[in-house]
Amino acid sequence: MSRILRYRPGRIVLVLGPLVLTSTALAHRPTFSDGSASDANHALEVKDVDLSQVVYHEVTAQAQQLWLTFEAGEDQVLFVQIGVPVIERLADYRPSVAIVGPGFPEVALPFEVPDGLGARIIATDDVSSPRVFHEHFTDTRSWILKEEDIVLPATGRYYLVAYVPSNEVGKLWVSVGRREEFGLADLLKFRDWTIRARRFHEEEVGLGLPRIPCLATSAMLAVGLGFLARGLFVSRRR
Repeated sequence: MSRILRYRPGRIVLVLGPLVLTSTALAHRPTFSDGSASDANHALEVKDVDLSQVVYHEVTAQAQQLWLTFEAGEDQVLFVQIGVPVIERLADYRPSVAIVGPGFPEVALPFEVPDGLGARIIATDDVSSPRVFHEHFTDTRSWILKEEDIVLPATGRYYLVAYVPSNEVGKLWVSVGRREEFGLADLLKFRDWTIRARRFHEEEVGLGLPRIPCLATSAMLAVGLGFLARGLFVSRRR
C-alpha cells in the first residue's frame, strides 16, 4: 500500500475564517498621522467607528490639527478617547477634541468647519490627574485625559478634530470605538506597529518579537495553523 498526499483547498476557508473574526484584544488598531489630515478636505476616513482604533499625531506648526471623518446614523453612540504619551514634557499638555457634524449647536472653534455643521467639544484643560494606560502589545504608556460616549444627533457625515487650544507643539492621540478585532493579516503588521508606536512614545525600540494583542488570538492562531497544516494534505490509501 502506498500513501498519496492530496491538496484540499476547501480546508483553508474553514480554518482562517475564525481567525479573522476573533475579537478579544487588549489593544487599539493603530494609524500613524503624517500631518496631511489637517482640514475637512483631507480628513482620514474611518470606515467603522465602532471598531477600536487609535490615531497617533505629532502636533507641529504645520500640522496643528488632526481631522478624521466618518458616516453615522441618528442616535449612534460614538466612543471617544483622547490622550498623550507618558513623556515628562507632556505632563501638562491638554489637547481638545471637537466632534463636528449635523444636529450639533454652532460653537466657536479656532478653525473653519463645513457649512451648516455644529460641534460638541471635549476639552481637557480641567484634567489634573489623568489615568495612566498601559498598552500591552506595544508596551507603551499613555495618559488618558478624557473618554466619553457621544450620542450623535442626526444621520450624516461627521468630523472628529483633535487640536490644542494653546497652539503648543507636542503629541496626542485620539481613539474611537470599543470593539476590539484583529485578523490574521494584522499579525504581519504587529512588528511595524510596535516599532512606530514605541518611537512615538519615545521608548527604546528593541529587536525582539512583537507582542500579540491577546492570548485568545495567539491561541487561535496556533490551533488554526495546526489544523491548517493537517487539513492541507490528507492521506489516501491506494
